[in-house]
Amino acid sequence: MYVGNRFGARTIWFWAGRNLLQVTALSTAVYVGYEWLGWKFLSIPFLPIASIGTAVAFYIGFKNSQSHDRLYEGRRIWGGITNTCRSFGSQVIAVIGRPHVEVPPETVRATQTYLLYRQMAWINALRVQLRKTPAIHRKRRDELQHIDWVKHVHAGDGLADEADTDAVLAHFSCDRERTLLAGKSNIAAHLLVRQAELLTDLKRRGWVDEYEHNALMTHISACYDHQGGCERIKSFPFPRQYAIFSGVFVKIFMGLLPFGLIKEMAALGRGASWMVIPFTVLIAWVFYTMEQVGDASEDPFEGGGNDVPISTICRNIEVDLREMLNETDLPPRLQPLNDVLL
Repeated sequence: MYVGNRFGARTIWFWAGRNLLQVTALSTAVYVGYEWLGWKFLSIPFLPIASIGTAVAFYIGFKNSQSHDRLYEGRRIWGGITNTCRSFGSQVIAVIGRPHVEVPPETVRATQTYLLYRQMAWINALRVQLRKTPAIHRKRRDELQHIDWVKHVHAGDGLADEADTDAVLAHFSCDRERTLLAGKSNIAAHLLVRQAELLTDLKRRGWVDEYEHNALMTHISACYDHQGGCERIKSFPFPRQYAIFSGVFVKIFMGLLPFGLIKEMAALGRGASWMVIPFTVLIAWVFYTMEQVGDASEDPFEGGGNDVPISTICRNIEVDLREMLNETDLPPRLQPLNDVLL
């Protein structure tokens, strides 16, 4: 997630540079042909081009609205994950180890720690699963976003490499649990199964009563709902007919634009036809930017500079839960790198 107050010239050029160079070359060729070579046939009426531009603008607006909805839903789901984990942690601390339950304090402490660390393992396993992307899709996003510009390094601090689920489990889970989870296709879901099993076992042993158990299990169900919402966005991509044809329509409009503008600029006065170049470039920048903003928002969990900062959210939840356990050796909260939070 980009958190800066403005985009620098370098960033703008990265997003738009190649397209603007192409438009500059095309509009320059049209100007030279019309003004210097006398090819007046290059001029076409501007009205139909303006009609195409209006239609393209509406089409891009619809696409961007739907892309923003996907991005906002992803952020809303992770806001729910944050609240659910905090509520679960506070109830675990408050309910388990009640004074009338005769359990050694060190056993209570170990159980609370076990539950809260497994919750940390769940959010980070979910993060890793959401960041795993097919190569063909990753290539498309690499072309849109400057990956080196948004990289964080989290060596040894619990935020392992995106593709390394084992490293996440090693940081938050015990050896026995890692053995039980080995080979599972959906590690995050099975971590919630383990949470439910332990809570039910505590109920059978009398550590929690039926109402307390139901309250804790409600949080587990909420975690399933949140994970399902994330998987729905991840597994169902933005409809390709909107994503692909939006780009095609923009390119068609940009290809026709200098041919429609050249006569309009020439009508402004002698020697004014050169203005077709800057005006074409300016209009192209606006349309290409609108198109790319939609592309950058449609998949909110890929780890790009405009996506939901799930690594940052995971770290914040981890710090909150570990503080509930009165731990003092806490990892630092993540800070923006080049104005980007991951």
